[in-house]
Amino acid sequence: MATVWDVDEWVRSISSLPIVSFYPTAVAKATGLPLTDVFNRLLYLVNDGKLRLLWEIRCPNYDCVRTLEIVDDPKKIIGKSIYCTSCGEEIEEISSDNIFPAFQISPEYKARVIKKKRLTAER
Repeated sequence: MATVWDVDEWVRSISSLPIVSFYPTAVAKATGLPLTDVFNRLLYLVNDGKLRLLWEIRCPNYDCVRTLEIVDDPKKIIGKSIYCTSCGEEIEEISSDNIFPAFQISPEYKARVIKKKRLTAER
């Protein structure tokens, strides 16, 4: 049975890959853990300095749903408007319905994992 330690292992395993960001749903699917448990553990890893929490503003058009902007504080953009250059949809007032969490591996943690992987391979 999976535990929150599997979240840590999943994060470590992707840290040396060229992944820009990932969603909590990907971790939940990979580990079989409930999304709430995964999200809470990812927040713990943010506080631990291994991850950065970002917020994506997505186009509300279901045929598009492109990421229009990425911010680190959603409070700065709530209530503002944004235009999707891909489909022409305009969000007149950004709300929590348009904002989704994404996580990034911190550069320091990524460098540490890559260094350890390299040292292990040299042995």
